[in-house]
Amino acid sequence: MKVYSERLPLKYLFSNQGICLGVDTKRASFLFLVSKRGILIRRRPVGDKVVENNDYEIHQIVNSIDYEREKSKSG
Repeated sequence: MKVYSERLPLKYLFSNQGICLGVDTKRASFLFLVSKRGILIRRRPVGDKVVENNDYEIHQIVNSIDYEREKSKSG
């Protein structure tokens, strides 16, 4: 089961896989994610769509963020 809201400046996603909270500001978006893999806090670009692009699936969001981090380290 998933419950989420994208309408407010404070966005949330609650699912069986974990919790994801997002805060949008004029300068950045902030993502707070709790899952089986741990706690993740990231500053993201304004208008970031990582949650939407991964179909509101916590494990896919974490994998996508990990992939971006590894890609930036190697390149």
